[in-house]
Amino acid sequence: MEREAVLKWVKIFSVSFFILSIVELLDLILFSSLITLNLDSALYSITTIIFQSGFMSIYAMLLWIILLCVIISFIVLSLSIFRVVKKDNIDNYVLAKFLLLIGLFLIIGDFIKTNFVVLLGKSTINTGITTITLQDALYTPSITPLFGTLMWIYFTVVISCFLISGLIFGGIGLKWMLLIQEEQSSNK
Repeated sequence: MEREAVLKWVKIFSVSFFILSIVELLDLILFSSLITLNLDSALYSITTIIFQSGFMSIYAMLLWIILLCVIISFIVLSLSIFRVVKKDNIDNYVLAKFLLLIGLFLIIGDFIKTNFVVLLGKSTINTGITTITLQDALYTPSITPLFGTLMWIYFTVVISCFLISGLIFGGIGLKWMLLIQEEQSSNK
């Protein structure tokens, strides 16, 4: 494999990974504070529903905080990928292992993030009059505006992109490691 091409694509990936993660962080914060749900003829922001109103269980608050931490950890991961690849003195075998690890971290981290998004979506909102899951409330046009639904779908889109990227990076890293090992064994 061509080392310069791999380094170039990993740099491009890390920058796009950083941008997607920052947008995801802003989406979570703006989604939670700006999108209002119309429940029982009253408007509530998602932050109010999760943290202040008592409409949701304590687990929803914990899920939101953990989701925030996972998104921040992905931002840190993207910055560290860029810093490692920016140092152009890494051995090819070590770089191939690094690509494999990037792929594994993306796959594992995004499966974890998927669980938190699904569990948060399945959390029940109970106002005393209305009982509905957060995801059903977000997909109901009379409760949530279309923009709120699109902001919720963005989490799924980013997770899908990162899972596919993890498979690609893991595959490239593994193939490159095998090519290097084969080349070393044929030289002996």
